[in-house]
Amino acid sequence: MTHLPVIVRAAETQHDLDGISKIDRTYSTDRIYRVRRSERGFWLDEEPVSPAVQKIYPDPSPELSDRLLVATAGAEIVGYGELRFNSWNDRAEIEGLTVSGKFRSQGAGRALVQALDERARQEPSARCLWLETQNINYPAVQFYRRLGFRLCGLDETLYRPGMPGLVPEEVALYFSRDL
Repeated sequence: MTHLPVIVRAAETQHDLDGISKIDRTYSTDRIYRVRRSERGFWLDEEPVSPAVQKIYPDPSPELSDRLLVATAGAEIVGYGELRFNSWNDRAEIEGLTVSGKFRSQGAGRALVQALDERARQEPSARCLWLETQNINYPAVQFYRRLGFRLCGLDETLYRPGMPGLVPEEVALYFSRDL
C-alpha cells in the first residue's frame, strides 16, 4: 500500500469542516492505564483488558479559524487539531486532535502536533502545549509520550456519569510539553 504524503494546513472552507465530520473517531485497545491512588498521590498501572475497550468519540463541532488545522492526504481530510490560548496561564491547549483510523501510524498525528506546536510558538507568551486524553486511550497516551509530552495531572470527576459513550472508570489524563 502506497501512502500519500500528509499536508497540514489551516481549515479554510465548509468543505474542510465537512471532511472533519467524516473522520473515523473510533479506536480499540487491549490495554489501559488503571488509575491507582494512595493517601498521598496517584499512579497509573498499565493493564491488559479483555474484551478490548472500544470507543467512538462524538462528532466534533469546530468552527473555521486560523487555529483549526486539518491534515490531508490527497483530497481527503484525514485528521484535525485545534489550538486554544489561555492568556491567564500562558498555556496553549490542543483541542480535539484526531486522525482517522486508517491513517494512524502514518505520520499525520505527528505532523498535526508539529504544526500546532509551531502555531503555539507564534504566541509570544505561550509557555507549553497542554492536552487532555483518557486513561483508557492507551494508544493516545503512548503517542503523546513518544512526542515528549509528560503526564502532569488527572481528574477523576471530569466526565459526568452516564455521559453517552463513557466507559466505566474513565479518567481524564493531562499532558504537557514545554515550548
